[in-house]
Amino acid sequence: MNNFYGKLAAITAALVIIFFFANRLIIKELKNINLTQSRAAQTYQYKHDSDFKDKQKKKINWKDAKNYIDYYVEVEGEIVSSYNSGKVCFLNFHKDYKNYLTLVIFASDFKKFPDKPEKYYLGKKVRVEGRIKEYKGKPEIKIKTPDQINIIE
Repeated sequence: MNNFYGKLAAITAALVIIFFFANRLIIKELKNINLTQSRAAQTYQYKHDSDFKDKQKKKINWKDAKNYIDYYVEVEGEIVSSYNSGKVCFLNFHKDYKNYLTLVIFASDFKKFPDKPEKYYLGKKVRVEGRIKEYKGKPEIKIKTPDQINIIE
C-alpha cells in the first residue's frame, strides 16, 4: 500500500511539473503569436491608411463614387439636396440620393460646422475629400471636420 501511494505521489508530481511547463510554454507562445499578429495588423493598417492619406488621393467625378469604395478621394460638385434629421445631416450631389454620392455629417460633429449645414452648403459648389464608404449599397463620405469640405464658388 505504501508503494501505491509513493507511485501516486510521483505521478501526480510529474503531471504537475509537466502541466506547469507546458502551460508556460503554450502561454508564452500564444503571447508571441498575438504580439506578432498585432504588429502585423498595425503595420498593415499603417501602410493601408498611409496609402490613402498621402498626396496621391484620387480626383474623381462624384458620379463615379460607387466605383471607388474604400478609396481616399477628392470630388467636386454642387450640393443639390440636403436633409438634417437632427442626428445626421445629408448633403447630396444628386436628387436621386439613393444611387449617388452623399456626404454625411453626424450630430456629434455639428458644432464644428456652420449653423444648419444642410442650408449652408445647399446650392453651393464644393470640393470634398475623404474616404468613400458603402452604406446600404450606396457611396458616402463621412465629413468629420470642415476642412474636408470647401466651397469653391
